[in-house]
Amino acid sequence: MKPVVTRRMYRRVSAEYQSYYLMDQVLRQSVIRDISLNGVRIQSLSELPRNPLVMIRLWLPDQQGCLDIDQAIVRWVRGQEFDVQFVSLSNEADFRLAVHIERVLEQQSATAAV
Repeated sequence: MKPVVTRRMYRRVSAEYQSYYLMDQVLRQSVIRDISLNGVRIQSLSELPRNPLVMIRLWLPDQQGCLDIDQAIVRWVRGQEFDVQFVSLSNEADFRLAVHIERVLEQQSATAAV
């Protein structure tokens, strides 16, 4: 049986955002390294997730307050980094994430055009 190859549905943008992930009922500090509408790559500053499901809390630089991803599934772990795909997030969180990524992509396009 061949392994299933999945392709990303959405473009990822580079990031360096403060974040936490919930594991074993403890919030653990981390940094978001890239972000898309359906997932993030995270650098762990503590113990890596053993559970395939985590909750993520992150702060977007152009918005007030935190953004919670209610449930995400860990897709891979390498060294101090891991990648998650979002499973459950509120409509508000989804909207805020989309607005943020659109702004980042617009800024990148404007910079590339110069």
